[in-house]
Amino acid sequence: MNSTHRPCCWLLLFLSLGILIGHFLPLALPFWLWSSSLVVILFLFRPRVWPIYLALFCLGAALVHVAHPPAMDILQDWRGLLKQSLYQYTDAQEAGTLSAIILGDRSNIPKEINMIFRHTGTGHILVIAGLHMAMMTAIVVFVLKLVRIPRPGQAALSILLIFTYALLTSGSVPVMRAAFMASALLASFSLELESDALNSLAFAALMILLMDAGNLFDASFQLSFAAVAAIIILYSPLEKRLSFCPKWLAGALAVSTAAWIGITPFQIWHFGTIAPVALIANLFIVPLLDLTVALGLALALAGLWSSPIAWMIAGCLKVVFNLMVVVAFWFSKIPFGYIQLWQVPHFSYLTS
Repeated sequence: MNSTHRPCCWLLLFLSLGILIGHFLPLALPFWLWSSSLVVILFLFRPRVWPIYLALFCLGAALVHVAHPPAMDILQDWRGLLKQSLYQYTDAQEAGTLSAIILGDRSNIPKEINMIFRHTGTGHILVIAGLHMAMMTAIVVFVLKLVRIPRPGQAALSILLIFTYALLTSGSVPVMRAAFMASALLASFSLELESDALNSLAFAALMILLMDAGNLFDASFQLSFAAVAAIIILYSPLEKRLSFCPKWLAGALAVSTAAWIGITPFQIWHFGTIAPVALIANLFIVPLLDLTVALGLALALAGLWSSPIAWMIAGCLKVVFNLMVVVAFWFSKIPFGYIQLWQVPHFSYLTS
């Protein structure tokens, strides 16, 4: 795929425009037909593809008025078993936070821990998203390579397991974004095609909006996609400007800064807050989160079949997890690291 040809980006643009206009201006269908045709002509799209954009524009306008029933939670029992495993080998406060990080269950996060991570601008670690999917994908592909499964088979099984994990964790917007994006990249890999990260991200957004157009107005959706899009667009320019730093530090700073730039406008709009300390805090907390996720997944699985192994993993997990909380606590005490610009009713911190 040519890196300058991003069809999913254009498809997403027209679907989003349809959703926005359909939400704020409930006009008759003939308006959509004429206005979208005019927009397509003005953008000078190739004649053979303009009906696709027209159809998506109209579909977006219609989707926002369609009620979507809640998805059936077919893996609730499995989630309960894994959650029970975490509670068996760690204390209640640790297990409540780990359940959010590993299984997407945010109902038992201790208030103090939630506040600590929110005040360091790292509340995203309490929401399952790209990191988890990237780790799951890497593990699955590594194992499948060892057993010499062909590349298409690796991609197909990886995609199946990724969506199984997404459903296991209740399929929140950040999780589904990461799942669709990983699937697009894996499919390109299996077909030996050049993949484009921004086009894959747009594909993920497109699928999520087709499932429920209302997600476009959801803070979690906006924060999740803004962070990843900013990393894709700004990472290389920022890394070049930080070339005076060691390569590993330049890369880490570029990712942290790009994500912060992407989410800050939405964070101010939805929550009335800004967290400059997140630029540095992420450099220390995210590596510890990597280890926490890996050990947490291992503990949840080992607890189902081997108690001795589970206790050993739990010991390592406790050290890493509590170190991560202590580091976050230190950063939360930095003056003006977190600024509340105004109070927002029903405040909640959801990002990727």
